[in-house]
Amino acid sequence: MRRALVVCLALFLASCAAPPRHPSHIPAPDDADFPTHEPSPRHDEKVTQVKSGRHDLVLVGDSITHTVGEMPGGIYEPLKAVWERHYAPRHGINLGHNGFRTENILWNLENGELEFSPSPKLFVILIGTNNTDDRNFRTVHTPAQIFDGTKAIVDLIRRRHPAAKVLVLRIFPRGGDAEHGVAARVFHASQRCIDTCREAGALTARLADGKHVFWLDVGGIFLRPDGTINTDLMPDLLHPNLAGAEAWARAIDPTVARLLGER
Repeated sequence: MRRALVVCLALFLASCAAPPRHPSHIPAPDDADFPTHEPSPRHDEKVTQVKSGRHDLVLVGDSITHTVGEMPGGIYEPLKAVWERHYAPRHGINLGHNGFRTENILWNLENGELEFSPSPKLFVILIGTNNTDDRNFRTVHTPAQIFDGTKAIVDLIRRRHPAAKVLVLRIFPRGGDAEHGVAARVFHASQRCIDTCREAGALTARLADGKHVFWLDVGGIFLRPDGTINTDLMPDLLHPNLAGAEAWARAIDPTVARLLGER
């Protein structure tokens, strides 16, 4: 009951806070909703994979998604077990791209990564954290702009695959300069970045219509009671490790199962 009240409150606050896109808005270069090409051999590989075989479940996102089962030979190799346990049996495909933002994912989807036949049953989207990263990207976006970019992705998927369901995940929390990571490389975020992630994630709740598009906030699994990042699950303050990816998969599993028609 408490969780349901929290979700309802988030939906209400987001609907009040998010400014609607101006009717005359035309996406321009550097906008979060302007399709932007980021050359990547992985994109070509994924276009080929999309066009072959059956894919009921599609995970769309940045490096947080990419690491789940698709970064062999390194620290994320163990996460393959999560993919094999939770997503492969559901005919899943991973469309996560390291370092990508809403505008890059939008370009990928417009250029081959939606050429599924037959249509998937469910798309799960986790995107936007890189749009807020003022330490590693020249351009950063506001929460409203990230909302626009995420909406453009959802709208494109809905046009191409109207029978599919879309589950938008709230952007995961990030760790700040005062927090101590336990990985070889730690991704400290500025307070501005952390705040934008939080606000943008809340705004995306407005995308849910309860019929075709759904929204879920599971970011709390990565936080300690004091609100800091639990490094047992997110050692570098940004990317889940094996335990974190497993916790994430379990947190979304009831919703994924329901939207896939398993329950």
